[in-house]
Order: sequence, then structure tokens, then C-alpha cells
Amino acid sequence: MPTVSVCCITYNHERFLAQAIESVLMQKTNFDVELVLGEDCSTDSTRQIALDYQRRYPDRIRLLLPEKNLGVMGNFLATLQASTGTYIALLEGDDYWTSPDKLQRQVDILKAHPGCTTCIHDAEEFMDDNSIPPRLFSDKYSAVLPKHEKEFTQGDIAQYGWFIPTASMVFRRSALFPIPEWVHSAFSGDYSLHLLLTRTGNIYYLPEVMSHYRLHPGGIMSATQNARIIARNKKQIFETSYYKQMVDARYHGRFDEFLEGLHFDQSARLRQDGNRLASYYNYWKAISVVGRGRTVSHLKQLAYQWYQKLTGK
Repeated sequence: MPTVSVCCITYNHERFLAQAIESVLMQKTNFDVELVLGEDCSTDSTRQIALDYQRRYPDRIRLLLPEKNLGVMGNFLATLQASTGTYIALLEGDDYWTSPDKLQRQVDILKAHPGCTTCIHDAEEFMDDNSIPPRLFSDKYSAVLPKHEKEFTQGDIAQYGWFIPTASMVFRRSALFPIPEWVHSAFSGDYSLHLLLTRTGNIYYLPEVMSHYRLHPGGIMSATQNARIIARNKKQIFETSYYKQMVDARYHGRFDEFLEGLHFDQSARLRQDGNRLASYYNYWKAISVVGRGRTVSHLKQLAYQWYQKLTGK
């Protein structure tokens, strides 16, 4: 078994995949590293690029080639399940690592800190077309990521939300598996992972920049059609209920407020689609999720709005 399995998912990354793979191949370690590459039926030449690299490095690259498109979460979970190393590193096919010592340093950190399940580091975010100047995650999330080494707890993850560059993560396989069944229906694989990995230990942060996080039109998560946003909201409502079960009760309020916003948005979008019954249900969930005081406040506002409509005032 390899010491580190690099879990890499890719779809329509023909312009980027070679750079990602090369950044794995350049790693200098005193242990074995395998690249487990899940190619999700791309419509461009991504699969051929992956096959070419696998032929050149058959002892270092293992390909997963599904016969039909699995989607982001399906491909991610399948590639994770196939990663057998003691440690798992994450790298998406449109990102890349910049330091040849990245994996060695992070594994050394985890060996020296048995109370940590995960090691992360700073990264640079950049727009592929240079339309936006690059910036560091430590600048973007300056209230969270310090200029010095630090351990983050599950409480930090619950409080601050998503702030971890995916390509910076190296974690103990034993801290994640078995993966709970509900994760298969989640929207955010990254954030679900952050909370799951901090069930039994902390996350160790290194302030060094050792990866680049690429933004491009094909990689930015977006949903412009109402039906797509409704489907996304449904998944986020589902996963957030599980997030609450994982964290200490003192952090439930943050997730309740997020649920409130999701249900309000879902109610408006379902009403727009003509689904009034589901719209009313989500409105009720929105005004009741935070607590009795918030429910009463919303009902008073609603009654006042109805009064204005009836009286014309």
C-alpha cells in the first residue's frame, strides 16, 4: 500500500490536467505516492491525456474510468473509496501544487501531531483569464487564517464555514472511513469532509503557499436556472441538518440561520414555479427554524403586510 494516495477528480480539464499531474509527479518523498485519477467521461480530450500519463507512469498512476458520468459528488466519493493510502491528499484536475516538498512536510506534521487528523496550508487563488488579480486564501480569509501555524477545531469549522483550499488537504484515511451514507446526497463534498475529519481530531495549518486554486468559467459553481437552484437548495437543506448533528449545540444557531435563508429562498423559487403547497411549507420552515421568538416576529410582519394590503395603507 502507498503511504499517500492523491485523490484527483477531473472533468473537461484538457487545458489543466497535465499541470496537475506533473505537480504530483514532482513530489520528493521518502515514501510511496500513488495518484488515483477519476476521469468522469469528459467531452474533451481529458480522458486521453489521463490515459497517456498512465501508460508513461503505470506504477504511479491508477485510473478510474466510469462508463457513464457520475457527477462531481459521485466521482469524488468513488475516487476517495479507491484511495488506499494511509494518508489521502486532494487535488482537483484544474488545480496544481507548487512545492515539491508539500506531501513530505504534511505527512511529517501529521506524524508529529497525533491529535490532528488533517494538515492544510495556504494557497493562491487566481482567475484563469487574469481578469481578477490573484490573492492568497490567508488574505481572503484574513479573519480566520493567521500568518503562523495553528490548529483548527471542529468548532472553528462550524463557526467560520468554508475557508480551506481543497488542494491543500492531506488527512488520515482512518479519520474519514467509513464515509456516512448521507454524504452521497450532500451538495458540498468539501465542507462535509471538513466536519467529518474534525470528529476525532484537529486540523493543522501551515502558513506557506504550496498550491494554486484556479477559477475559470467551467469550474465556478453556478446555477442560473430556477430549477437548478431549487435542486441545489434541497441538497443544502438536507446536508445542513446532518451538519447540526455533528457539532456541539452552541454552534447550532449558525446552521439554523443558514437553514432559515435557504428555506426563504426555496419558498420564493417554488412559488415562482407555481408549486404553492411546497412554497408554503418552506416558508413555515423558514420562520420556525431559528426559534419561537423569530417565529413570532415573522408572523407579526406577515400579519402587518396582509393588513396593509387589505386596507390599502
